[in-house]
Amino acid sequence: MQLFSYNIPRRSGLISITYLLISSTAWVVQAGNRQEYQYRDDAIENKLICASKLADYAACQCDPSAGEYSCINAQFVDANVFLDIATNYKYIKSVTFHGNNFQDLTSTPLFGADSQNSLIKLNLSANYIVNLNSNALRNMPNLQVLDISNNEIVFRPRDVDFLTHTPHLKELYMRRAFTVTINRTQQFELMLEMFRQAKLEYLQVLDLSYNFIHTVPFEIACPFPALQTLDLRQNFMKNFIVNETCIKDVKTINLSRNQLHVISDDFRALADKAQPETFLLRNLFYCDCNSKEFITWIRSTKSVREKNSLVCERASPKMYVGARIAEVPINKLTCDEPLVTSHSYSNYGNFTALLIAFCLFSIF
Repeated sequence: MQLFSYNIPRRSGLISITYLLISSTAWVVQAGNRQEYQYRDDAIENKLICASKLADYAACQCDPSAGEYSCINAQFVDANVFLDIATNYKYIKSVTFHGNNFQDLTSTPLFGADSQNSLIKLNLSANYIVNLNSNALRNMPNLQVLDISNNEIVFRPRDVDFLTHTPHLKELYMRRAFTVTINRTQQFELMLEMFRQAKLEYLQVLDLSYNFIHTVPFEIACPFPALQTLDLRQNFMKNFIVNETCIKDVKTINLSRNQLHVISDDFRALADKAQPETFLLRNLFYCDCNSKEFITWIRSTKSVREKNSLVCERASPKMYVGARIAEVPINKLTCDEPLVTSHSYSNYGNFTALLIAFCLFSIF
């Protein structure tokens, strides 16, 4: 990090980062208050004032003609608020509830007993949701886009059929959706079982970025025969080994900003069987005398997109730090410089990254 380039002591650096984040949070809160008034002004000007209880909230806007309803940063704690929309409006196409504090989705259908056949998009991001509840999405047979990003989801065995009510889902966003650090293996098994039971034959986009994932399930892509994009950015993966038959038709697999400092033999073999330009691999690569094979592979393979953007974050000799992998002279790479940082340095970097990621995604 640039923090160390200026010889700032670690503790001072951490205090500076914390101060910056707190200051940024205060600014965002003030901006949020201004934004709330702006929502209200826009709603009045555009005749988007909601009916019933939602009319009391400046953060809510309703457009019955377009079938679009949103409540952003309204701080709702009761998920039964969705019933107000279903009670007062017949045409519901898109619903966004972002920045609330539901924690638990309802154990009954969110919009009640009537089927919402016109509902296409449901955004439930940043609501501190922990428990999904298996019946929450019932009566949404034509839902195509579901966003449950920026939550604190804990998968439970009784909720593995959560997605079985949305067979036409095309896009599923779970960016920073679950950050629990205990029982990770069990959590991934439950998530994969949820995917299997859902039978999402039309799903094209699966976003699992920013989830602190170290290893993805081997069958992660297998439940989705139409999958086109798998987004695994900003995780902690050091390798990527999955069932190759399940990604052969995937067009984009984004592994950028993970911990892929080198490319393993297994990963190279897997990637060579994928579609051309499938993989995005912007990572902090290490270039030394042991890196020759993966550098040669990156140059020759057709499966990696944007090759010219890949650089040596660390190198031996140091003169090649920042050099493009496509251009660094392989025969001049040595092992004279240690590229692996100390344990304490690594922990500090991980902690700082976690702190920044948590604060930024909690705020926005």
